[in-house]
Amino acid sequence: MKKSNNSGPRNIFAAQCKRWEEMETASLQGQSSDPAEDGTAAGRLMIRVNGVLHDVKDEDPQMPLAEYLRSILHLCGTKTMCHEGGCGCCVVVIEYDDPVKPEKRMIKSMNSCLFPIGSLLSLKNHQVITIEALGSVKKGLHPIQQRLADYNGSQCGFCSPGFVMQMYGLLKNNATPGAQEVEDNFDGNVCRCTGYRPILDAMKSFVKDADIRLRGSFTDMEDLMICPKTKWPCKRSSLGEVVPCTGPAEGSTSKLYNKDGIKWYQPTTLTQLYLLMQEHSREAVKLVHGDTAKGVYKGDGPYKISIDVKGIPDLYKVTMEPDGLKVWSNVTLSSLIDYLKQYSDQSPSYNVIARHLLKVANGPVRNAGGWAGNLMMKWKYREFVSDVFVVFEVAGAKVTVSDITGLNTYTPMQFLDVNMQGKVLLYVEIPKLTEGEKMNTYKIMPRMQNAHTYVSAGFRVQLRAWDKKQSVESISMVYTGISKHFIHAVATEKYLQGKDITCNVTLQGALTILEKELIPDDNNPLLASAKYRKSLALGLFYKFFLSLLSENVVSPCNRSAQYSLERPVSTGKQTYCSKPEEYPLTKPMPKLNAHLQTSGEAQFINDLLPVPNELFAAFVLSTEGNATISTIDITAAMSVPGAAAVLKAKDIPGSNTFVPPPMEVEEILSSGPVLYAGQPIALCVADSQHHALQMVGEVKVTYKDQKPPIVTLDEAIEKKSFYPPPAKEILVGDPTGAISVSPCKIEGELRVGEQYHFHMETQICRCVPTEDGLDVQASSQWLDFAQQAIAGAIGIPVKDINITTKRLGGAYGGKGTRASLVACSAAVAATVLCRPVRCIMDLSTNMKTIGKRHGYIFKYKVGFNEDGTLNGVIITYYCDNGSSPNDNEVGLALFFSDNAYKCKNWQLTPIAVKTNRAAHTWCRAPGSTPNIFVIETILEHVAKFLSLDPIRVKQKNLYAQGDTTPMGFVLPYCSIRELYSSQLTKVDVAGRLQAIKKFNADNSWKKKGLAVVPLKYCLFWTDGYYLCTVSIFASDGSVIVSQGGIESGQGLDTKVAQVCAYALGIPVDFISIKPTTTINSPNSGATGGSITSELNCLGVKNCCEILRKRMKPVKDKLPPGTSWKDLVAACFKDKVNLTAQYWVWPDPQPRDAPQYNSYGVTVAEAEIDVLTGENQISQVDILFDCGESMNPDIDIGQVEGAFVMGMGYWLLEKMIYDPKTGEVLNAGTWDYKPPFSKSIPINFNIELLKNAPNPMGVLRSKASGEPPQCMSCATLFAVKRAIEAARQDVGQDTYFPLSGPATVSVIQTSCLVDYRNFSI
Repeated sequence: MKKSNNSGPRNIFAAQCKRWEEMETASLQGQSSDPAEDGTAAGRLMIRVNGVLHDVKDEDPQMPLAEYLRSILHLCGTKTMCHEGGCGCCVVVIEYDDPVKPEKRMIKSMNSCLFPIGSLLSLKNHQVITIEALGSVKKGLHPIQQRLADYNGSQCGFCSPGFVMQMYGLLKNNATPGAQEVEDNFDGNVCRCTGYRPILDAMKSFVKDADIRLRGSFTDMEDLMICPKTKWPCKRSSLGEVVPCTGPAEGSTSKLYNKDGIKWYQPTTLTQLYLLMQEHSREAVKLVHGDTAKGVYKGDGPYKISIDVKGIPDLYKVTMEPDGLKVWSNVTLSSLIDYLKQYSDQSPSYNVIARHLLKVANGPVRNAGGWAGNLMMKWKYREFVSDVFVVFEVAGAKVTVSDITGLNTYTPMQFLDVNMQGKVLLYVEIPKLTEGEKMNTYKIMPRMQNAHTYVSAGFRVQLRAWDKKQSVESISMVYTGISKHFIHAVATEKYLQGKDITCNVTLQGALTILEKELIPDDNNPLLASAKYRKSLALGLFYKFFLSLLSENVVSPCNRSAQYSLERPVSTGKQTYCSKPEEYPLTKPMPKLNAHLQTSGEAQFINDLLPVPNELFAAFVLSTEGNATISTIDITAAMSVPGAAAVLKAKDIPGSNTFVPPPMEVEEILSSGPVLYAGQPIALCVADSQHHALQMVGEVKVTYKDQKPPIVTLDEAIEKKSFYPPPAKEILVGDPTGAISVSPCKIEGELRVGEQYHFHMETQICRCVPTEDGLDVQASSQWLDFAQQAIAGAIGIPVKDINITTKRLGGAYGGKGTRASLVACSAAVAATVLCRPVRCIMDLSTNMKTIGKRHGYIFKYKVGFNEDGTLNGVIITYYCDNGSSPNDNEVGLALFFSDNAYKCKNWQLTPIAVKTNRAAHTWCRAPGSTPNIFVIETILEHVAKFLSLDPIRVKQKNLYAQGDTTPMGFVLPYCSIRELYSSQLTKVDVAGRLQAIKKFNADNSWKKKGLAVVPLKYCLFWTDGYYLCTVSIFASDGSVIVSQGGIESGQGLDTKVAQVCAYALGIPVDFISIKPTTTINSPNSGATGGSITSELNCLGVKNCCEILRKRMKPVKDKLPPGTSWKDLVAACFKDKVNLTAQYWVWPDPQPRDAPQYNSYGVTVAEAEIDVLTGENQISQVDILFDCGESMNPDIDIGQVEGAFVMGMGYWLLEKMIYDPKTGEVLNAGTWDYKPPFSKSIPINFNIELLKNAPNPMGVLRSKASGEPPQCMSCATLFAVKRAIEAARQDVGQDTYFPLSGPATVSVIQTSCLVDYRNFSI
């Protein structure tokens, strides 16, 4: 049995030094050492990327660096997704000379999607380093790339280059970081696949004092400073530092760019800046520093005049003056934080401010963006929740504004009313605290990292001690997030003057006044509720108030109010069995393409270089939710440079539907009727994606026959807006009668919302016309479906459409039927225009146009005995299908309604609801995730009604071996009772519950909870059908495999290769898995439902058995020990067919029963801050029955990834719709919050059940991709236990429903916090 925190790096760090040096030297061969060639040399504007100079004089300086790298330099290892600085997949490292100390190099990771290329010209001796410069599979990998792959930290691989570059930036600045520093480093990187744990483990292996299980072989960084060839010190560090440019880029006072009315300036002195501001005082001028604001306010501008201020050295000055810290306006947030920490001995407030600013955005954004730009956003958009403004205002800072005529100084609050036309924000002065002054600030966010605030508050008070009392001499109370005009709590400040803070009268008096003057805005659906924000603001003041008092004054039960939740460094254990005698089968090994992914070499569709004459397409979306199109005016759109066409429904040559018969029509482009806001109504086609998106903005659409859309499930139910019944009602026994005679009865209602798939690669397809049809590269989980849909849309036979898919950058069901929308759109455009067309959805379009996980309202009635035994269960499932019933799941999901619980009487009624939203679709563990949540909630409700422990009530109702489910399926191998008992003992649930009980009794404002969720998950094979082919090359015995599934990060290709190698008795290295196509795997079904890997493994195993049977007569004639290569050659000579195919489409089990069931048990423990709703999952222990795992590394990765995605569903991810139109309002990373690396359990333990071969599975294995997600609701129930403890304190110990997602705001309001209960 193997117990491992990770498998450890497979390479030795030092041994690679020579290869990195050779690679990096090669990358620098194009570098010039002539100072005249740097920067703005003689008519050229040069930027340096990976050691090579490039002239950008003809490029728009506003072009994002990511676009330049990918479109111009074709360095496609850098990915893009959100274009907001919110996902991290575009991170690069930029080096440049410190403007104040040129001898010092600045090394910063930055979001290339936001950073304009023109800004590089202001950075002296700059160097852009991309993933390509670090290493490659052929030339040698950088240790970060190597370890991330070896630790199984890359699944789909789309996010991997961003993680690598973010870590590279950290190690360039600190070769031996601490574990906490490593975990803090990834506050801007999203991974939807892995659950983050293996990524963090890989990165923490670089910590010098790391746990030996993480480190593997460690070579001291200093040892790598010596060149292995010359024995002289290397010119670069061990981490691949590129030799610095030898000439500084001298700034230019002239225009660097003047084309099409756009002017870009690069002043090098303040005088030049003032003159430029005066010259353009009547025009809209954009001062460019980090340019990160466009990630928040995408509609800002347009600006014809841009002035890059980064080349002005005077604006980087920082000095400690007698009265405080003076910081000039070019200082970035990251640098400001460093300076505040450096001078923290001068004033305790500096640490407070630094700690607060670390919660602003993320590292790459803070590296680029400055405090001045943040204040300017607040100046321009008063509703902007600026944390910089809060901390400066409460600290008593003064900002100085200047123009050519002079200087003026203001408080931050006064600054908001200054006319900034022609003026510059010059510097800020942050005073020191005086003796007796205390200050603290708070920021409460939807997520621990990279999130804007619900409410931020800052408090600064001057106290005077007298006669064992403390009176307030002055106080400043500053808020943001209440309303755009509310800043100071003026009335409360006035009240507290002279008051003694050691008595409850003062506290309650202040709270009463504060409650009256807090009037939150309540007209923006994107904001948390007004009730929550008011309560939160009161709670933050309470926290600060208590922090002013000595510990002996504050009641022990109230002391926890003062402190925020502190998250330690995460940890975890992965426990599993493998069988070395069966290797490569059961061997824990990284994905085959992991190294290609971590080096950025794995190609996704948008990494493919454009072919000649290729065009790009983008959708025009409806803004109404229930109307008819009146006119579409394309005149302005066609005047955009590079415009090729605007296609409408009438231009579609075939059928206007992207779903083939017999499914109901879903139009590619609306022919008139608009069913939801976000529906495509036209397609703009241009010579670049940038121009296509410009065209979209110029299309003018008018509507008629507008009607109120049905936006919510409640409206739909009220109006009886239903589709035909999606399935028959399940009726077993007499549930109504059983409930009526039961001694105990409950009924209730529960809701779960939608979840966006958040695949890092958005929907994309490229279609290339050929002499015999169309070649298609589709990011699709279902090629046969897409092929049929395209054929119908353009009116040609399916034989003329060749679709290829190598890999997907995530999918989770979102690229099943929905991927055909972009595929058909690209195909229509390519056919009509007779040119290659690439159709890409940006993140906003993807989120508005494509449906999500189905939302539900559940209504239930239950009868049970006094010991909690279920007698009868009635559940009605109202499922939001959106504008089409095609991807209905509610009928199929009834299989999961019982989860692991036995009851003799059931009535399960599925109702498919029609709303004016995008048609919802499959999402990882569709139907099963919400349905299992319902029955778990019912058992929790039963327990609360009886005042029993829900853990024991659940245990009492568990299935036993041989029991029958409501569907009539017998459970011959049911082990859930044993697993449940075992897990309770193994992770000491009883002991932990006692500790939690004591903690909750001792603490009024922090609470803990623990919950247990079992699992029975049924797997059906009958919906999977795939064609598999195995071919052996006679010349060398190597093997190629094609199969019908699509590699999307789940490890399909790797498991197939392992099975093939095992079946043929050859090394995995002999095998190559080829891209899936409609040529080599026609008619194959969708990749999904957790069955694709095992069914394709079954198909390949059967192919291998066919080959072995053919080869056996030849083998029997050869001497023992004949090599594989010689055996193959002999077979070929003997005319043996070395290609075998197998069509996998399993027959149903008797009574259409599942092929098998997976079982599991999860124990989750949570802690919440009652005053704020902030929470963290302290520990999760998962026991999962994976049969005999084909690859434990991959299966554990699937368990972790599924579970964390589920945590996002239950605790974080909330879709927000416009109540009037139904348009998705949070279509981006600014307002939609999937889990980040600090969202995962602090202690995350996974055990794959040992000695549990599955007799009904492929090679004794079980699926792992979806079942674990269904247990993730344990985290919500753990939070609910903590909420219950808080409610008990206020005398409300009754049942309450907790629907998903239980966001921070929902948690706090559920705790029934009342400021009148606040006391010292």
